[in-house]
Amino acid sequence: MADKLIGKGGHAEVYKGFLPDGQIVAVKRITKKEKNDEDRVGDFLSELGIIAHINHPNAAKLIGFSVDSGLHLVLQFLPHGSLASVLHGAASICL
Repeated sequence: MADKLIGKGGHAEVYKGFLPDGQIVAVKRITKKEKNDEDRVGDFLSELGIIAHINHPNAAKLIGFSVDSGLHLVLQFLPHGSLASVLHGAASICL
């Protein structure tokens, strides 16, 4: 799975994935462990709500989410990377 890792930050990792129909997606896995489960879920739900309501051509669109085996957001894959990587180079990837 490490070969699919495309970004890592203080509270999440992003992996390149594929849906059954062949669509390429970005899967954001929340990894923050400092907070208790209730706070982590609250933060996840807040982020989910924000992403679900953003409608901008430069923002990745929410495709889905999962809470079965961790907290995951499934997002549109943007081939140019994060805003930080575009502005500052690939070495400064932030999530």
